[in-house]
Amino acid sequence: MKRRLLKVIGISFLIYVVLSWIIPVGTYSSGELTTNGIDPVGLIDLFNTPINSFITFILYGVVFVTIGGLYGVMEKTGALEKVTDGIGRAFKRKERGFLILTVILFTVLSSVTGLILPLFALVPLFAAVLFAMNYDKVTVMASTVGSLLVGSIASTYGFNITGYTANLLGLDMSNEIVAKVILLVILVIALIFVVLTSSKKAMKKELKEAKMEKVEKEVKEVKEVKTAKASAAKSTKTTKAASKDSKKAPKTTKKVSKTTTKKKSTKGKSTTKAFAVAKPVKKVSAKSKISVVPLVIIFLLMLILCLVGMYNWYYSFGIDVFSNIHEAIMSVEIKGFPIFEHLLSGISELGYWSNIEFAGAMVIAAGIIAWIYKLSLNEFIDSFVSGVKKWLPTACLAALASVILYILYQASYAGTGTLVDTINAKVFGLTDGFNVLTTGFASLLGSFFYNDLYYLLADLSVFVSSFDVASLSVAGLLIQSVYAIGMLIFPTSVVLIAGLSLFNVSYKEWMKYIWKFALIAFLLVLLACGIITLL
Repeated sequence: MKRRLLKVIGISFLIYVVLSWIIPVGTYSSGELTTNGIDPVGLIDLFNTPINSFITFILYGVVFVTIGGLYGVMEKTGALEKVTDGIGRAFKRKERGFLILTVILFTVLSSVTGLILPLFALVPLFAAVLFAMNYDKVTVMASTVGSLLVGSIASTYGFNITGYTANLLGLDMSNEIVAKVILLVILVIALIFVVLTSSKKAMKKELKEAKMEKVEKEVKEVKEVKTAKASAAKSTKTTKAASKDSKKAPKTTKKVSKTTTKKKSTKGKSTTKAFAVAKPVKKVSAKSKISVVPLVIIFLLMLILCLVGMYNWYYSFGIDVFSNIHEAIMSVEIKGFPIFEHLLSGISELGYWSNIEFAGAMVIAAGIIAWIYKLSLNEFIDSFVSGVKKWLPTACLAALASVILYILYQASYAGTGTLVDTINAKVFGLTDGFNVLTTGFASLLGSFFYNDLYYLLADLSVFVSSFDVASLSVAGLLIQSVYAIGMLIFPTSVVLIAGLSLFNVSYKEWMKYIWKFALIAFLLVLLACGIITLL
């Protein structure tokens, strides 16, 4: 499956390579496009670009492997298994309710914060519970990773979505907030409908396959018994000695056939399906004596701290309290020596944390959990490394997903222009002023190339900046929402690729599952923006 995802990423890269030999690069400024001829990806660049992209965006991989390491330690303590078992018991015979709760929680958190990577740390926990409830892997992925991306479509106050839009287009954080909330409610209801109906179909299919397997097993047993009896009857006609042996043969054969069939029927079935995402390292016999309170508290504190630290409060709402606290702490001196300035050097103030601080916080949380649960140093290292190994393929694929963004970033830095600008100039040139269809199409196409909203907005801002204030407000909503839809379906999406790898779901399976919802979401966004424009 991992090779198939690598192939999908490679095909996406080759699509850009082909386009680079056809479409000239250009820069758009003051309503005019300046073309600089084609800038094709050469043979050597076919190898160099993925490697350089991997090195440039390796931090995505670091985040995912540290999530794996944290879960490796939590599983080693035995407390994580107790947590998932407890949640499962609390929602016994209420599985559909837990599925709905998961969708709502992930979409709302994503919509409000916009911090998908930190929220990804919740995915293995909820996935383990959903797997224990016998939901199929595609439904579980849609309910967790899919919900995070759907929440971004109707981002309300998420800084990495709405915040970027507000700052780059000169808008307010509360821009079109009523439309966003309405859109969020509709999308949540639609996603819940999709996951409930698909999970029901999957369970019916699984039940049907189980019945067929049972029938095939019984038929096979009957055939084997008949064959054994026939062989025994044939052997009795030869000699008396052979007949004595043959009388024992049917019983022995019958026994063997039953044993063989039993083994085959259980082959491939996981006894730890609840941990299909993060398989437990250790089974604890005295599980009831382990307290889950420290693990839950440390994990939640770590997550809350990272969400607060990575959300830019100043640029979103003008809140500078964290900056003032940071300055006050750093200014503390002992006999004229700025002790905290040196001890805490390199740590950004809350509100300006990046993925580096997030990864560091997870490592520290894993260490504290290991200490509280009295794991030895070797146990801590072994369990952390074990978790890292499980998530390593996911990390590598996530780092490679930005291969096209790397090319465009280098082109923008060099000032040579991009083929995306050339395409956008043609698209926006089809209409005068703001148009929902052309802006929506340019946003969707651009999200394939730019899997980071900041760079997509930077590219499109030169085209939409000339719109009047009212149109610019709608354009901002349209761009950020369509971008999030692109991240739900395009194989250049870091989060989508990570989810597909983690849940062992093929891109084909995912598209077959999600394309109708993505199309409906796209039409809803266009309709909402069209209505706002007419008002």
